Amino acid sequence: MPIHKSQEVLHAEAILASPAAPADELETLAKTLQSQQQFGHARRLLARRYEQEEVQINPRKKLEIGRKLALNTYKDPDLPVDERLNAALHLLKEVGSLDETKDQETLGLAGAVYKRLWEANARKQDLERSLSYYQRGADQGAKHDGGYTAINAAYVRDLLAALEAGDLTDAARFPEAAQLCLQKARELREDILTNVSEPQEPQAHDYWNLVTRAEALMGLGRFQAAGTVLKIAASLRDVPDWHKETTTRQLAGLVRLRQKLPMENQDTIQDAWEALSHLIGGNVSGAQNAYFGRIGLALSGGGFRASLFHIGVLARLAEVDLLRGIGFLSCVSGGSIIGAHYYLHVRQLLQTKRDDQITPADYVQIVKKIADEFLDGVQRNIRTRVAAEWTTNLKMIFFPNYSRTLRVGELYERELFARVKGEDRKCRLASFARRLFGREKKLWLNELTIQPLDEPPNFNPKTHNWRRQAKAPILILNATTLNTGHNWQFTATWMGEPPAGLTGEVDANYLLRRLYYWEAPPAHRTIRLGYAVAASSCVPGLFEPFPLKDLYPSRVVRLVDGGVHDNQGIGALIEQDCNVLLVSDASGQMDTIDDPSTGLLGVPLRSNSIALARIREAQFREAFTRRRAGLLSGFVFLHLKKGLESLTVDWIDCQDPSERPTAYPRTDYNIQKKIQRQLAAIRTDLDSFSDTEAFALMTSGYMMTRKALEEPGVVGFPVANPAPGNWNFLAVEPQMTAATPDKAFMKRLKDAEVIAFKVWRQSRILQLGASIVSLALLVFLIARWEHWSLQPLPRAHPPLTLGIATIIVIIAVLLSLFGPMLMRFIRAPKTFQQIVIGIGMTTFGFVVARLHLHVFDKMFLRLGRVRPRAANGRMSRILADAMFWRR
Repeated sequence: MPIHKSQEVLHAEAILASPAAPADELETLAKTLQSQQQFGHARRLLARRYEQEEVQINPRKKLEIGRKLALNTYKDPDLPVDERLNAALHLLKEVGSLDETKDQETLGLAGAVYKRLWEANARKQDLERSLSYYQRGADQGAKHDGGYTAINAAYVRDLLAALEAGDLTDAARFPEAAQLCLQKARELREDILTNVSEPQEPQAHDYWNLVTRAEALMGLGRFQAAGTVLKIAASLRDVPDWHKETTTRQLAGLVRLRQKLPMENQDTIQDAWEALSHLIGGNVSGAQNAYFGRIGLALSGGGFRASLFHIGVLARLAEVDLLRGIGFLSCVSGGSIIGAHYYLHVRQLLQTKRDDQITPADYVQIVKKIADEFLDGVQRNIRTRVAAEWTTNLKMIFFPNYSRTLRVGELYERELFARVKGEDRKCRLASFARRLFGREKKLWLNELTIQPLDEPPNFNPKTHNWRRQAKAPILILNATTLNTGHNWQFTATWMGEPPAGLTGEVDANYLLRRLYYWEAPPAHRTIRLGYAVAASSCVPGLFEPFPLKDLYPSRVVRLVDGGVHDNQGIGALIEQDCNVLLVSDASGQMDTIDDPSTGLLGVPLRSNSIALARIREAQFREAFTRRRAGLLSGFVFLHLKKGLESLTVDWIDCQDPSERPTAYPRTDYNIQKKIQRQLAAIRTDLDSFSDTEAFALMTSGYMMTRKALEEPGVVGFPVANPAPGNWNFLAVEPQMTAATPDKAFMKRLKDAEVIAFKVWRQSRILQLGASIVSLALLVFLIARWEHWSLQPLPRAHPPLTLGIATIIVIIAVLLSLFGPMLMRFIRAPKTFQQIVIGIGMTTFGFVVARLHLHVFDKMFLRLGRVRPRAANGRMSRILADAMFWRR
């Protein structure tokens, strides 16, 4: 994780800002930057060198510089994937005559670019094109390029064999094309071992020679022999760590692939892990993690409904020891709220325990804490608290950039995230004083990087996680940019729009380039965690866009809910090259409507729901296609309607009715379907959720995950299947699996659909009281009607009428004279409607909100309570039970 620009980067920027620079300096500095993986700066330096006349008139020099430029172009992460790969191919065609050349370096680079295109777009023809270039390079002789093109041609042939074989495991049934690929791959590897000589006294520059031999041995199933070679490679000095990471991931991918394919005389998989462990200091567990690949977890949007469902998913992932291996956490909206909470706990764990001390039990304990802490925070009713303090309502009037979005972000920190460190919340007076005097503790996202206890100060999770069993997850909070329509991401180190997924063919909008916080203008070098989460969860129409002013020239960036662009968060995981995707989707899925609205509001709302459903479907199809193409070794997709059947509706008087699917009362994860349908219909809101609602959502996520992970090979490697743990939320499991659930339980879930007046639907005492008040009011109006009807209409008093008119005129004149000054005083780009609403909330709206929080919300939570009550006095419990006359 960089905290400042290196001297080489500063030097490169100075050169690029000057009109001219020495040719040798451009090439030398670009080579240094490339070794530091600063591909963007290296590309720009080489582009300047490539344009110089001296290079253009010298074909040999043009080829040399052009190849280097193509390499740094295709590796530059700041460019959209398709754009950089196509630009690299264009350069290679310009300098290398790809259709005719026999230059192995050019052919190897072209093969790498097409292989990356396959990884980006899952098109088999790109993989076949990659093989054609690698194979042409291999035909020139392995001894001329150290076996580079041959070893890659063998690997691509294995990939194609796996695609041809599909799910077949019986070698005798493998298609002939797959068997031919495997045979050719074996010949290429044997040729490397025969014709590429092993260095006698290896130095750092011999590293790639050694690991190429090791890969050839591993591709032949000779893992123990490969381990001997890798031990020599690991002992070399001055080999960059990222070289070892690249090698480990490549070899681990090969072992994963070869496990699916028939091999002769194959050593055991344990031998493979021990061989890989030589590159990471003998850590066999770390080698196993490399074998598993990069695991990413996506937590969807959907308000607190989604957050609570995700807790159940996290619980089962902790039990089967998958949470330790998750390196990327992509969150949207409600997923961002729980994702940030989880991240803070994991950060605390990794910074207080060494990697070899951390166990699966630690993650189980984290999720248990979250289940209690988060629900306690949710039951503080954040949605209503946005309007429950007159001071913040007043602030929304006089400060143009302060909004409900920022307020909800502050409440996320105060009511949820502050609980991670066990902040004492019982002293209400002290808490109020801290808020009143601006002393409330703030959480800064840019200060929340993870520095594990046993790692060096320059620890970077993206490049160093590969060695660890307990990964330091990279938290990605996804929002949507109204300016461009692109995805916007916040992490602990950078923010901005990722270039992945942008295609110039269909998207010509500008890209708001992402940047590290220390590179930003001073006002944007810090950002509160709550504000970033609020930006990810500010639903358009309910919350104002989150503004970032003076970050880019002549632009005000405005962010809204990440679900507008990608409500599942899958795109961020694909961008980070995760090969195992775990997707928890508790978003509001579109329901069918028998008679859709034709109203001016109903049609646009329904159309928006259709558009979001299509985005969700497209994301799923892309991930599934990548899984089928072999780009993903594991894919788990969980959602609230999983296991609920879809029916076909026949036309009236149909003579050929469609077959009805066999109706089973339970899903395959053992929850009654009628209950699962109710869970899918629960509101996606930020108000209080009762224990009953929350526990049912957690249990659904838990049971669904438990069943999904039982499927063989679903994540690409074996997963343990322990018995269910002792989770508080499983207290409602008997009701969710019973053939006849309790009526009160079903009533709670049915009422969970509505946003307002839930407690009125559940409490007889409130219903009776409302009926009595309504009847009394009706009697009063009837009794007074006769009196009012007999009275003559009052005549206006002329002096009073004149006085009122005079006051109105005076107010109008004062507003015309001093209105602009007043608006400047309150610095308002606030609309008149916003000001009126703000005044209303400041004067009496917060009273209504407080009444709801302290009376009706408490009643609602007590009616749905499952957890043991707090230790109150006996008399208070008797009075409470009498007041909350339960159904």
